[in-house]
Amino acid sequence: MKKLFITAAAVALLTACGTTPTDFKTTQNTSGFGNGNTVTLEKVNVFNLIGNEVKVGDLFPSMILKDESLKDFDTSNSSKNVRIYNVLASVDTPVCVQQTKDLSQFIENNQSELAGIEMLAISADTPFAQMRFRKEASLKKNFVFLSDSINHEFGIKTGTQIKELGLLARSIIVVDKDNKIVHIQRVPELTTIPDLKEAISIAKSKV
Repeated sequence: MKKLFITAAAVALLTACGTTPTDFKTTQNTSGFGNGNTVTLEKVNVFNLIGNEVKVGDLFPSMILKDESLKDFDTSNSSKNVRIYNVLASVDTPVCVQQTKDLSQFIENNQSELAGIEMLAISADTPFAQMRFRKEASLKKNFVFLSDSINHEFGIKTGTQIKELGLLARSIIVVDKDNKIVHIQRVPELTTIPDLKEAISIAKSKV
């Protein structure tokens, strides 16, 4: 088994708080989900993913998550919208700050283009941490925050769970109105951001 070690730079990325984004790059690279796959941080720190691998064509797994108001969000409920799940590692990492701010700003600037598309951001943070982050980052309520902090159901059922950290691997998953997965991207390197525009292009074709 490969020995796990974390560089000082990686620790800083994992623990840094704040709401000022840095210029982390968007990537089109993608890797598999679930058991047997890994994700890197700073390219030299390797973490293992656990859980069930989801693929395009699968039904999105049924689970109950919590939104910011502590209400249940049932992923199996029917929806008139196509859903885009933006998967974050933690709101207390600078990469996620940028990923979330980019998401909110894109929605603000392209509202008419996003008709029929529901934007969701999910992390393993508690709903209280997500509420605090939204306030500190001055984010508009133009997307829904979902928490996977209780049973890590999302992480396990989608294969985005990082075993050693208890966090989610940065990803984007598009689900059509029939709850079928039509697009997935899981970035191989945690300091990069998945391609939101590509996901939206695919989502628009399913509206």
